[in-house]
Amino acid sequence: MKIINVSKNGFTLVELLVVIAIIGVLIALLLPAVQAAREAARRMSCSNNMRQWLIAAHNYHSANEQFPGLANSATVTFSIHANLLPYIEQEGLSSLIDFNSSPATGGGRGTPTYINENFVEIFSFKAKVFKCPSDTLNVLYLIGSTSGGQDVYASGTNYMFSTGSGIYPNFDLRYKTDGLCYYKSATNIHSITDGTSNTIIISETKLGDNSSSPAEGDSPIMRRVANVGSSGYTPISAELNTPGITNNNTNGAGANAFTFTAIKNNITGLTSWRSDRAASWFWGYPLYSSYNNYYPPNHNLPDLLFHGVGIFGARSFHVNGVNAGLADASVRFFSNSIDLDTWRAAATISGNEVTNLP
Repeated sequence: MKIINVSKNGFTLVELLVVIAIIGVLIALLLPAVQAAREAARRMSCSNNMRQWLIAAHNYHSANEQFPGLANSATVTFSIHANLLPYIEQEGLSSLIDFNSSPATGGGRGTPTYINENFVEIFSFKAKVFKCPSDTLNVLYLIGSTSGGQDVYASGTNYMFSTGSGIYPNFDLRYKTDGLCYYKSATNIHSITDGTSNTIIISETKLGDNSSSPAEGDSPIMRRVANVGSSGYTPISAELNTPGITNNNTNGAGANAFTFTAIKNNITGLTSWRSDRAASWFWGYPLYSSYNNYYPPNHNLPDLLFHGVGIFGARSFHVNGVNAGLADASVRFFSNSIDLDTWRAAATISGNEVTNLP
């Protein structure tokens, strides 16, 4: 009988494990590249959204000979975004807004008594142009109720219009700031004497995490705002050129206490936090729709709110920086490591600084 030897070709267990290990290494090497490519696409999409707002602002200026501003107070003002709706192909939505009324009533500095019942649906309107695709949070914010007791939910925006450098006393929108918008502002292209290519008028921030917890907890700090209106810091004067913020523990040090060190030393003792940053594109409340350049991009101290005004920084989920739009309608990416004086100067419209933006 003839014996036939059959050769069995195949992988040994060791060879199979080596192949699996190699595939795992290749995937591990490829995944960051894929993620980087996706983030680059998201950042580009964010830049395109911002450019739409810039072009809209210039078209508004052409029609009205000024940029849109804010009304008399936080409670009654519509946002700049709301004013620009006809210029971002939202004429139908804009036609539903009576700009002779207000989003809310009563309550003084940004704490309304009631939300205007005529705008309940508009508050919750969503569109891609309001959101940075790198911020994946998709929530509605409970911002109050109507006089009839109906809860009102708002849709937010990552795109914030500039109120200026934020340097004392320019955080206080009740007076003319060194930036594009403040209460009763009516700036125009001729107001930007620093040059349109040297002046930031819009940047971005992270949406609040919409948590009901009153404290920071384990939430990412950049999605929370420290509410310091009644503790830690307090506005002590409504007069221009007098101390705007004082640390209660520094015996009236006034503006001298308005420093990173003072904020850092006192922030840990605060127990009141807001989680509704950027909660409404429709309402011009500074916490919801504006920012300033007091902090550098993505700074590790939280935003501060006191009696309707505050320090609201530029923040994003992009790697190492933020997008910002200039008054010449261009969009640039600004690194977290930008020189702080340069960053603050870029937010002033007529500061006469010598600014070489990166």
